[in-house]
Parts: sequence; structure tokens; C-alpha cells
Amino acid sequence: MKEHLTILEQFKQLFQGSHTYYGESKPTGQKKPNGKAEYKSWINQRPITDEDWNEHLEGTRHIGTVPIRDDSTCSWGVIDVDRYNINHLELIKIIRDRKYPLVPYRSKSNGLHLFIHCKEAVSAKLMRQKLIEIASDLGVRDETTDIYPAQDIVDLTPDAWEEKRKGNFVNLPYQNSKRSTRMAMYDDGKSVPIEELFNHVEHFKVSESDLKKINAESSSDPETKDYPPCVAHFMKNKVKEGQGRNDAMFNCAVLCKKLNPDPDYWPEILRDLNKKVGEPPLDPKELNTLINQHTKNDYNYRCNSSIAKMHCDAKKCVTKKLGINPNEAMPEVGKLIKYNVYPEPYWVLPVNGINIKLDNKELYSQRLFAEKLQTADIVWRTLKPTKQNPDPWSDFKDDLIKNKTDMEGYDAMADKDDLFNSKMVQFFEDCEVHEEFDQIDNGYIWIDNPDASQASELRFKIQTFQRFMKKMGNNWNNRECTNFLQVGGAEPKKKHANIQTRHWRSPMPKLPEYKRKEVKHDKTKAPWQDN
Repeated sequence: MKEHLTILEQFKQLFQGSHTYYGESKPTGQKKPNGKAEYKSWINQRPITDEDWNEHLEGTRHIGTVPIRDDSTCSWGVIDVDRYNINHLELIKIIRDRKYPLVPYRSKSNGLHLFIHCKEAVSAKLMRQKLIEIASDLGVRDETTDIYPAQDIVDLTPDAWEEKRKGNFVNLPYQNSKRSTRMAMYDDGKSVPIEELFNHVEHFKVSESDLKKINAESSSDPETKDYPPCVAHFMKNKVKEGQGRNDAMFNCAVLCKKLNPDPDYWPEILRDLNKKVGEPPLDPKELNTLINQHTKNDYNYRCNSSIAKMHCDAKKCVTKKLGINPNEAMPEVGKLIKYNVYPEPYWVLPVNGINIKLDNKELYSQRLFAEKLQTADIVWRTLKPTKQNPDPWSDFKDDLIKNKTDMEGYDAMADKDDLFNSKMVQFFEDCEVHEEFDQIDNGYIWIDNPDASQASELRFKIQTFQRFMKKMGNNWNNRECTNFLQVGGAEPKKKHANIQTRHWRSPMPKLPEYKRKEVKHDKTKAPWQDN
């Protein structure tokens, strides 16, 4: 331990991430449907300060840092295992048996944050790759688990904040450090006081070369070197009845037919695998049913079953002789984030380490989703209906939304008044004003009380505003225009001055003052002119 450094300074060094922005959360006092405490989260668009770090440790704020730095490196990463029912001691024992340099921290939902701390900065891509391998080997890669850094690279060069490709933040441990439950854990499950944290972590810190040497397959039986990672991991971890054992055995049957399609041979291999994978193994009747099913038909691996996803490593699987074909490989998808911005929320989904920004239509349509991924050179294999799963796209989308993270928008709802006024100024300057109210039906706008002492108002048809928005590059439908106007304070009306016509009334926008420059023109007579 560096004795001359304070606890605050050591904590900063250990969890330092991006120097440009950081995250923050605040409990709302409400509960989510799953019983977890609800938090409101947002990004602070400035560097984290000593005061921010200190307030987190004192318990007055909930701070999170972004592990991926502005140069796409990081000095730590984490597997966020967000499960209530996880057996901490059992998982820690497996981690130590397999010699992974992970430091377990208890999370605020009583899950586990499994950290890797590095001696120096390493590429975020390398860190993410190794964390995925480890999570797959431990069998914790389900839809509730997150990998941080969630991106391989960030791009902060665009001027517009929303267009920057930023990293996701992680809630820091030791919030209210003196009485925190979010602390590192010794191997016996006891909490590590913050005063002992830095000495404890030193024993597990790795160099870049150490990180590269981590091999989740090193303890596997040599016979599994050509197997898809999921089946190899089934054999190492054993799959219990009621926890996906039947789906695991389905993939084992696919493997056995790939090993040897001879109908007199592959069933015997499967019977042997049944003893190694199932806990307890499938009974003879269930096993024979599975064998008959695969005798009649050839199947692909069920990569989307829950048990397969927990152990999945698609990038590695395509390199295996008996793994999936490249044309079956699905992109690696992270946790969906919903940004609640005005006037319409948008979504960000990390795919293959790249943040993909989606609107509502792109999230709900598989075709539009695939087209959006293609702009980032990511190929999406269409999820096709089967007898077992008639609507796999809806299942995929529903899982994303069920486990999404809600964030307040980077432009913040507090700025909506400025945004609304800015748009309405453009609208006013773009449209032609008419002296007669009934001409708004012909695409004009009309000013109510233009010369009176009370505030002036604009009146116009929704179609006029919609055409303006389309002209500005926003192809909004009627609902989107209505939402924008209502949130900004405009009101729908059915008539005015006994004239029946549906229209909108909005406060006159605050127009910018254009000051004329006073320019002096000195006229000098030309040489040929008389003096």
C-alpha cells in the first residue's frame, strides 16, 4: 500500500475511468416490478472531481464511473452478475479453483460485481474479450449480466453530445463507505473494509501480459478443444434438472451428430455425455426421446436457449471445428439503455462493442434493426420462427426491454423550454403570417393580440407545423408533432372567434434581437470631380 496516499486518492486511482464525464444515480423511493429499488440515473457532462468522489464515499451521492477512457483503454473491468439467488461463496470457490484474478464485490441488489484490476491501462477491447470468456466459463452470461466496459472503442470527436459514442458507467462500490453493503469480499464472504481494500486488491492486480494469458479453456479436457464453448462448459459445470438441463442436452445431441453422423454410433456418444453433463442425467426414456428426435431431423445448436446463452462465446464458437458456422453467428449484444429525452426517447444498444443508437421504429422492427446494424458493418442473422418458438424476435426484444436501464437524457428535460422556443422561432420565421385568422387553413400562421399589452400567441394548423418539421429533416408523424407541442406548452383548440376549425395555440416565441451595425460611409470625391 502507498502509505503516503489518502483513502480518497487510492480509491480514485483504483476506479478512475473517463476524464470527460461520469454517471450518477439517485433512489426514487419506489420499487421495480422485480422488487429491486428504483433509481433515476443520468450522465454529468464534466470531469469527476475530488468533491464528487468524496460525497460518494460519505454516502450523500451515488456516483458511477465509465471504465473505458477517452483513448479506448481502461485499468479495470467488471462482470455485473445481477441475480438475487446467486450463491456468493459457491461462485467465489469456482473462481479461485480456476485461478481467475477476479475481486468479488457485493452489489446494491445483492448480486456480484466481479472486477479485474490492472497494473496499467490496457485496451478496452482486450478487457472485454477476457471478461466475456470468463463469464461464459462461469456460466453467468444470461440477459441480466452486464460486461463493462460495454464498448471496445469510444469516439468523442462529434460536436453534438448525443452523437458521441460514449461508454456506459458502472455504479461504484463503497457508497457510504463506513456503513456500506457494497464492498469487496474476502473468499470466506466477509466484507473488506475500505482501509484494507487497496492491500487486498494488490494481490489480484494483473499486467497486460497476464490478462492476455487468461484462458477459460485451460482447465478443460483436451477432448473438448473442438467443441462449442457452451457444451465444453456444460461438462465443466454440470447442468442441474430444472436449470436448463434438457436444452443443454439438445445441444449435446447436435454435437454428437457432428462428431459422427452414423446412427449406430452418435447415440452412444450422447449417452456418455449425458452422464457428464446432467445432474442428474436424463432418465433413459427422456434420452431415447431426444435421440429419436435427432434421428429424424438435423438441427442447429439452440444458441438462444437460456442455458446456452449463459455459457455462450459466439466469437470463439465460430473458430471451433464443431462449433457454429459463420453464417449462424449472432452479434454479441449488451444491455439496452433508454434515454428519456424530449420530445421522443431513443435507445442505445452495445453490439459487438459498438454503441448503436436506435429510434422506436428501429427497435421494434427486425428489418429496420438489421439495417441500422449494417451501417456499423455488423451483420444481423434474422431470427426465424420455429415450432418451438413462433416469434423469436419478440422474445429477443422483450428480453432487452425487460432488462433495460433507464437514463435521463444527455440534453436533460430541464432544457426542453429552450429547445421548444428554438424550434418555434424557426417555425415562425419560416412560415408566412396572414392578417386573417381563417387563412390558417391554407398553411398560414396568425398572430393573436399582436399589438395588445397582453402576451401574443400563434395559431396554426398541425399540418403546417408537420410540413415545417419535415422540411427541417424530421419526418414526424401527427402523434410526434402533437407530443412536442403539448410538452412545450401549446394547446389544441376547436374554434376561435366563432370560426370552427381545429388548430393549435402556442405562446409567441422569444425572438432573438438582431442589432444593426451602425456603419459610417465617408464619401470622398473622385479626382475628376470638382473640389
